[in-house]
Amino acid sequence: MKPKVVGLVGSPRKEMNVDTLVQRFLEGCEKGGAAVEKVYLNDLFIQPCQACKVQDGTGCVLSDGMDFIYELLETVDGMVLGTPVYYNTVSSQMKLMIDRCYCCAAAMFPSLATVTYQSAVIKKKKGVVISVGGSGENPGIVMPVFEIWAPEVNLEIVSSILVSEKQINEPPMYSDALLQRVFDEGKAFPAVL
Repeated sequence: MKPKVVGLVGSPRKEMNVDTLVQRFLEGCEKGGAAVEKVYLNDLFIQPCQACKVQDGTGCVLSDGMDFIYELLETVDGMVLGTPVYYNTVSSQMKLMIDRCYCCAAAMFPSLATVTYQSAVIKKKKGVVISVGGSGENPGIVMPVFEIWAPEVNLEIVSSILVSEKQINEPPMYSDALLQRVFDEGKAFPAVL
């Protein structure tokens, strides 16, 4: 059976930099033998986390577009997470999705003074982050957000493509060299799943 890779586009701008790079990565994945799907987070109705503090691994008390994301977290083999850099962090669309995964980890208390978290998501996955900055010089600034979130959804981030227009002196969606690199990394990704 083909591995399944989903691309989550955290940009509200279709057919622009982030979307183009995620699409190119998915095209590479398809060429590498994976089944692919692309999801625009902006098209899903996702309510903000209500801080209900239900973190027992049983799921969220809200029901909305995140139900689809929770299903993906349990069924896909790989994820490509695309976000623009907004004010030195991920987009609001990506952050809404990440915040709503708070319920995906159960709090464990190995001692009275210690709290650890264990993912309630059973399916192990590998992931790639694509971050696109505009005028900034540090598109990698988003990585700590993904590194904190990934274990809670049983995701191992194995690679990242971090680029800004300022670094390459052109919009990333127009850089043939970058598009080829993204395609090649996508093509290789199914082999690690």
